[in-house]
Parts: sequence; structure tokens; C-alpha cells
Amino acid sequence: MPAVLAGLLVGLLTLVAAPAQAHDVLLSTSPAADQTLGERPTEIVLTFNNDLLDSTQAVVVADAAGQKVAEVAGVVAGPAATFALPTPLGDGSYRVTWSVVSSDGHRIDGEYGFSVAGTGAATPTPEPTAAATPSPAGGDVVTTPQPTTQPEQGKDQGGFPGWVAVVLALGVAGGVIAIAIRNWPRKG
Repeated sequence: MPAVLAGLLVGLLTLVAAPAQAHDVLLSTSPAADQTLGERPTEIVLTFNNDLLDSTQAVVVADAAGQKVAEVAGVVAGPAATFALPTPLGDGSYRVTWSVVSSDGHRIDGEYGFSVAGTGAATPTPEPTAAATPSPAGGDVVTTPQPTTQPEQGKDQGGFPGWVAVVLALGVAGGVIAIAIRNWPRKG
């Protein structure tokens, strides 16, 4: 009889255990990570593997000295969050620190860098000036930021899925119960 009860208990625990969910992961960015742009970006786009929740999404853009250049709330459309920069970024290196709410309701964040070169603008300006920026000489091609695939980023990039831990825990619990029942003193 105790063995039957132990088996029922293990079976019940297996049925009521909630499956673990992994957080969404960043698939691509625009500007791309480590990309050098030939023109001033006006927005940052982060694309994830699942639809994001329409909640507070934000990016902070800092220059090479670590000074905050922009802090922007995003607009969510499916798996993409778009962050319009208040002023286009000038020449230099930038670090984007992002924070979004993934489809499972948990906040995830990360960061990446990119550079801007050859635009003639040293720092972001509040309004475009009347002076024209020199265009590239000799028909040089100016690159446009394009989303590219990059390594997954985010907080929860662990070694194995959460469901594996649940299965292992249930197996250990079942083994402990079976040993305890087998060694239980018998009457009679």
C-alpha cells in the first residue's frame, strides 16, 4: 500500500508542476552591434524572438565617455521595440543599454555598442543647423543601418532549460520517497 501511495504522489507532483518559461531573446538591432555607420541614426530598433508586452520599454544611449546622450521610451509593435532618438547622434562611439518586458511578463535587459563616423557632426545637436554638412567626396557609398543577426542577449541565458531542473527535482523527490518507504519499519 505505501508503494502505491508513493507512486500516486510522484504522479500528482508531475501533473501539477508548472512548466518553466524562458525569457525572450534579442535577435537583432538597428544599428547593429559593433557596426560603424556613415550617417547619423535617428532611431534604435530592437527585435526579439517573441512579441513584447506593451509596457515600459526604454533605452539609454551613452557616449564613449559614459555620458548619457539620450534616454528614450519605446513603441512596441509585435516583437520589435522602436526608440526614436530626440536628436540624431554625431560622430563617436555609443553604448545602448536597453530594458524591455518580454512576452512572459519579466523584464529583461542588455547592452551593445556601435559607432558613427564621417557625418561631420561631433556631438548631437538639439536642432539641425542651416549649415550644410559636406557630402562624401568621390561618390563614396554611405551605409544605412540595417538590422543584422547577432548573438542572443539578455539576463537569463543559462546553461539548461528550467524544465530540466523540474524533472530532476521530481526524480530526486520520487527516489527519496521510494527509499523511505522501502526502509519504513513494518509491523507484524
